[in-house]
Amino acid sequence: MRTHPFRTLVLWLGITALGLLACDLSTFGLAQNAKPQVTILAPVPGAQFREGDEVSVQSVSIDSIGIVRVELSVDGAIVRADAPPIPQGQTSFTLVQKWKAVAGSHTLSVRAYNSTGGASEPVFLAVNVLPATAGQPTVPPIALATATLPPIGTLPTVPPAGVTPTLPIPASPTRPPASPTLTAPPGVYAVSIRVDPAAPKRMQFVGFFVTFLNTTGAPQTYRWRIRIYEPDKRNSFGDTAPATHTIAVGTSELPAEANWRVTGPGDCMSFFARVFWIDPGSRQETEFTKPDGSGGPATGFQVCP
Repeated sequence: MRTHPFRTLVLWLGITALGLLACDLSTFGLAQNAKPQVTILAPVPGAQFREGDEVSVQSVSIDSIGIVRVELSVDGAIVRADAPPIPQGQTSFTLVQKWKAVAGSHTLSVRAYNSTGGASEPVFLAVNVLPATAGQPTVPPIALATATLPPIGTLPTVPPAGVTPTLPIPASPTRPPASPTLTAPPGVYAVSIRVDPAAPKRMQFVGFFVTFLNTTGAPQTYRWRIRIYEPDKRNSFGDTAPATHTIAVGTSELPAEANWRVTGPGDCMSFFARVFWIDPGSRQETEFTKPDGSGGPATGFQVCP
C-alpha cells in the first residue's frame, strides 16, 4: 500500500519529462521537417530560344534530410525527373535538366522531394521560344555607282548636241525578309496567358490577359474563362466569371473577368492559369490549344501575403 504513491510520482515525472522533450524537439525544429528549397540558376527569366533548341535548366535543391528526386515541368506537365547518385538522398543536389524547345511562350518549373516525401514549392521560370523559320533580319546591301575617270592626258567625250547623257542607275537595295507570323490550320487558338500584376498579393484581384490567334478568316465569338490550378491537382482551385468576346482575325489580346483572388491569411501559394471556352448549348468547357498543337497554354504564378 505504501508503494502506490511512489509509483504515481514516478509515472508523473516520466510524463513531464516526455512533454519537456517534445517541446525541446519542436523548439529546435526536429519535430517537424521543413520543405526542401529550390533555386533555378539558369536560364534567366524571359530568356529566348529557337524551336528545336536544347534548353538546359540548372537548379540547386537543398534539404537537411536529403533530396531524392527533382522534377522539371513545362506548362504544368512533367518532362524530366532525376535522382542523385546517392539513393538515400543528398542534402545539396545540383543538376542540369534538358528540354527540347517548342515554339511559343512557356512556363518552366522545378520541384524537389526529400526522402520522407516532403515536396518543395515549385519555382517558376518563363521563357519564349521563337519559330525555327524566323530568320534574323539582315542589313540590305547598298549598291554604289562608280564613276569611270578618263585616262590622264585625255578629255572626256562630249556627247553630240541634243543628246542627253545617260547616268548609271544604282541597283535597288534588297529588302530584308518579313518578320515571321504565326500560322496554323483554320481555327481559334490561345497563344499565351499574361498575369497582371505579375506577383499578386492575397486579397488582391488578379487580371488575366489571353493572346488569341484566329485563322478562320472571319471574326469568331466565344464565351470563355480562366481556370486556376494548384500544381499536381486535377480539380481547379477557382476560376474567373465567363466573358464573351468577338475574336478578330489574326492575333489579339483580350482580358478575362478580374474577379478572382486568394482570400484570408497564409503563406505563398503556387498556381497555374489555363483558358477554356464554354459551349453555349451543353455548357461543357474545353481548353483552348496552342497553334503548334502541343496542348493548352499554362502560365505559372504565385500569390503571397
